[in-house]
Amino acid sequence: MESSQLSLTAIYHAINNPYSSAATTCQANLAMASIKILDHTFNKWYSYAKGNNKKWSTTKLIRCLDYILTHSISPSELQETILKLHSFRSCIAWILRLLDSPNDEAQLQMIVKFICNLLESVTSSTILGLVQHKHGVRRIAQLLACPNTAAAVRFYCIRGLLAQSEYYRQELLDLNMPQVITNTVLKDFDKQSLDDNSVQKRELYEAAMACRLLDHLVQKESKQSAVLAYAQENGQLLSLWISVSRRYMTYTGPLSKNLALIMYYLTNVVYKCSVLSTEMRKRMTSSTTEQHCFGLLMFLSQKWCHQHIFTESTSSTLPEEERTLLRLLNLSLTTADVLPQVPSYDTVVYKMVHYLTCFFVAFLCQGVITEQVFPDWLNPHFCIEVEERGYMVDKATWDQHQHFFAFLLDIYIHYIQLYPQDRLMPKVYFIAWSLKSFLLLVHNFEQLDQSPLVPRLMKLVVFFLHDPKAIEVFSNSPTVLSEYIWSPTIQLAKQGLEFAAGLSDEEARSIEVKETATLYKADRAFVSLELVAKHNAKACERLVECNVLELIDLLPMGDRLQAAPSLLTLYAKFVRLIATLTGRAAFIRVRLRDTSDLFVKIKSLLGASIDYKKHFMDGYHKIIKGCLLVILSFRYDESSMRQWLSSEDSITSLTLPILFPWARQARIAEVHDIHMHLHSDKDLMALASILLEQASIYPLCVRQVIEYDMALPNLCKLIVTLGSFAESTATVDNDHWENTLLDQVEEKQDTLKEETNAPSENNTAVMRQYVLSLRGAAIRILESGSNIQAPILSNAYTLFFQAIVQRPRLHNDNHKLICASLYQHKMDDFQKLYRFAQTEDDSALKLYEMTAVAIGYATLGAPSSSEWNASLGLESEDNSKSVFGSICQMLVYNLEYEQDVTNTNRLDTVITPLRRNAAAQVVEILAMEFAPAWYDQVSSVATRNEQGFQQHDFQPIDNMQDQVAFITDDQQQVVGCRPLLRAVSPIFRALLSSEYVESGMSLIPLHDVTYHSLKDLVQIIHQVNEDSKTALLSPDRVLANTSWTHVVAILQISDRFGCTIVKALCENWVVNNIKEMETKSSDERMVCLEGMVWLYRQCRDPIERDGGISSDTWPFSTILKESLKTIVQYLTEACQTPEFMKMVQDKNADELEAFCDGIAKLIKKSK
Repeated sequence: MESSQLSLTAIYHAINNPYSSAATTCQANLAMASIKILDHTFNKWYSYAKGNNKKWSTTKLIRCLDYILTHSISPSELQETILKLHSFRSCIAWILRLLDSPNDEAQLQMIVKFICNLLESVTSSTILGLVQHKHGVRRIAQLLACPNTAAAVRFYCIRGLLAQSEYYRQELLDLNMPQVITNTVLKDFDKQSLDDNSVQKRELYEAAMACRLLDHLVQKESKQSAVLAYAQENGQLLSLWISVSRRYMTYTGPLSKNLALIMYYLTNVVYKCSVLSTEMRKRMTSSTTEQHCFGLLMFLSQKWCHQHIFTESTSSTLPEEERTLLRLLNLSLTTADVLPQVPSYDTVVYKMVHYLTCFFVAFLCQGVITEQVFPDWLNPHFCIEVEERGYMVDKATWDQHQHFFAFLLDIYIHYIQLYPQDRLMPKVYFIAWSLKSFLLLVHNFEQLDQSPLVPRLMKLVVFFLHDPKAIEVFSNSPTVLSEYIWSPTIQLAKQGLEFAAGLSDEEARSIEVKETATLYKADRAFVSLELVAKHNAKACERLVECNVLELIDLLPMGDRLQAAPSLLTLYAKFVRLIATLTGRAAFIRVRLRDTSDLFVKIKSLLGASIDYKKHFMDGYHKIIKGCLLVILSFRYDESSMRQWLSSEDSITSLTLPILFPWARQARIAEVHDIHMHLHSDKDLMALASILLEQASIYPLCVRQVIEYDMALPNLCKLIVTLGSFAESTATVDNDHWENTLLDQVEEKQDTLKEETNAPSENNTAVMRQYVLSLRGAAIRILESGSNIQAPILSNAYTLFFQAIVQRPRLHNDNHKLICASLYQHKMDDFQKLYRFAQTEDDSALKLYEMTAVAIGYATLGAPSSSEWNASLGLESEDNSKSVFGSICQMLVYNLEYEQDVTNTNRLDTVITPLRRNAAAQVVEILAMEFAPAWYDQVSSVATRNEQGFQQHDFQPIDNMQDQVAFITDDQQQVVGCRPLLRAVSPIFRALLSSEYVESGMSLIPLHDVTYHSLKDLVQIIHQVNEDSKTALLSPDRVLANTSWTHVVAILQISDRFGCTIVKALCENWVVNNIKEMETKSSDERMVCLEGMVWLYRQCRDPIERDGGISSDTWPFSTILKESLKTIVQYLTEACQTPEFMKMVQDKNADELEAFCDGIAKLIKKSK
């Protein structure tokens, strides 16, 4: 082809007549033109342009070059070669220079249009670089930034930049093009009309291109300062997006694709800015913006559901709208990290969770939901109907949308973790139903191994297994889903245990559960599994089917606890899970009993936790609690309980230190000890009480309790101290109160809570059940089933009731309920055994005497006075063969073989050291029945005596010069005032009167009177005379620093000489000591008891059977009786005094029988 055939003239004619044959020929020539011809044409074009040929105006030349570009360069296979021609590049450079000084608006439009076509047509870096080098990009950007630029020029500028936005991206960012587009190009777009006409369509198209260019420039991975600044500071973008989206949601006309594109690109830019800028995310979460964003999300979601879910869709959704919906969801995911900084953020989280739940339910309920809007879709009736009719989701729909729902699940996972822990999780039933339904669909479509939803669904299932509503839904799922519902949580627990087992001792000491992902997940898994096991039997069976019992193989032994104190809480939750599982079903207990070493491990853990508890109290506290509950779950399985009790580390020896944490010091607890330990260990002690009550059914446990040091007295002390709780009306269901105890310590606590001064009703109910369990255990141990000889021969009754006589005493009758049970259930057996053992055979002596002691304690529960007296054998005067007579013989008579030191083979020698104490204790406790009345009586005696010597008619003697001297049998003299002695004593008055010869002697002999007693009497009479002058008489003043021996001697001699005032002082001194016995120290009581025994021995009536305590004529009857009452009330201490031991060793039969008869008379009840 000749060059003349491709002239500029022919090209121009073709432009003006595009449908002529010449135009067709021209286009064909351009398509076939060689490089040489094109080069020639470009040179000619450039010469015309450079020569300023008047024939060829700038506009005509540009139009011709644009025609060549369109019909020759763009479609040519040799495009790259053509673009590299020097001639062509010269043409382009000349046109670019025109951008700086166009002649008019038409020329500018033509230039910009050509550049736009050029940029859209070529990808050569040669030309693109030339445009950039000649400042073409900068000039076009300046045109866009100018608010006066014509619409057509702006249109081509946007098109051109959009075509090569990636190539010129850096320069455009340097020119702040995103800000230009937002603030200038799209400034007034929200005010434009959306009517369906050509002008509006062009404007929409232009705005769509501008938004697309903005989207291309703003990249979320960008590190450019211009992009970051734009994302950080551009509030105009957000305002524009909100304004456009409002118009978009309210627009009622046919939706154009360009409007949907504008909405998508703006949303995408907002999303990218939120990714880049924390400040933008905060703006997005402000109250107004968040509400608008959520409204747009709901609007698009509603359209999506109507398009894809409802059988009769009422609207159509453009692909761009679906993309906008995805970007909004991405935006919600991006802004989630700043939500906790927003006031009332929980409301935002709740709305998002609710929205996503609605989306899931809507998709799954296809064919059921029709016209409802989002909030109305959460209706349980829909879920029920779907399960009855079957899911309407087909495989094609599922395959189309499952990736979308995988994305929704990701958002749900993110938001649900932001929900406040102190609030109930929203819509749990529906999300659990959705998770189960999704898994069923995946199973139905045989995609469990490859569906992207499965890992997300399993993760959410693990999360929601801590909620009872979710557990209820999951427990009703088919067994084919068990691997995906229950196994993941079990695996998390297993991984944590394996990780913990693999730690060295040093690593285990320093590791923190909450800071180690594997251990933290295991910790939560144990909580969830426990809740599942507790929820219902079906859920528990599902766990067993998924091999949850295999975890027990990873349960550590007790020695691991000391090496891993930081893992205590984790192991405690594991043990609680085991307790819940074993308590749920018998088949689980049987399997564990027969096929695992659970018993050994639990006892090892329990023993170690008790030993180390004081060091890490909270962790060990929880492990102990769990171990106790594990053991308790076997309480109705006789075979299992025998295993728990039969080994060396019997649960009895492990339980008693929990029940009596102070017993390591081998003592009976003080009241403050009990309350102190209850404050921190109430739940443990209560659980131990249940276990003890249940285990005490078995004789082996009874023997172990009796043999355990101080167990029985401490058991009694607890019952007596806390007995008032048993009178409470608060109750706890016996089948569930162990769980109540377990739940008292919240898992989020790191330390035990302090109890308030006013315990809650639940605490009171627990305490009531605790005391009732203690009482039940005590009764079972003391009654001991059919083998009543076991507690009798082991001295169990003395040991148990030992706490009753402990000082200071608790003034209540809580122990009587146990005695009443003994009387009701065992008195007949005791009496038969007592009669059976009443033989001459020494081997039966121990049984005989200890049975009498048991009857004595049972008598405390006698319902009437006659039965009391009959049980003790106090109905007749001769009670030597009665029960009480046997007790008295134990008290005051030593066995003959006790002094036979060579005979050491007799069985009886095992118990003889305990005989006297056993007898004294039972008598002392029997006497407690009369203590209130006796105290009133002694108080009455004290008052009467005090009134007696305060109201005497004695007149003090002032003249003390008239002295008289007495001489005793040992030739010692005592001098006193003659008038004073005559005034206070009728005997002295007669002796010193003129009627007796002795009155005139210088030394008057007094026979059968000791020097010391006479001297003390005279001194006291003189002291009384002096005190009567200045103050009221007081035995504490007159007898100050006087010993019991001297007081008794003065009492006797004052009675002999009729010195009533001195006798009254002595008696009142004794009575005052009796009244103060309870407040005295142990040493002071022993001194007083020693003195009272001495007083009894010196002042008893040798004639009367009872020693004179009931005599109306014996002068010491009253003080003797009150002293004997006191001795009886403190008999366990009194029988240890030297004077009592001397009385026993003296073997004065009359004295000992009088002593016993006196006690019998005191404790005999009147009818």
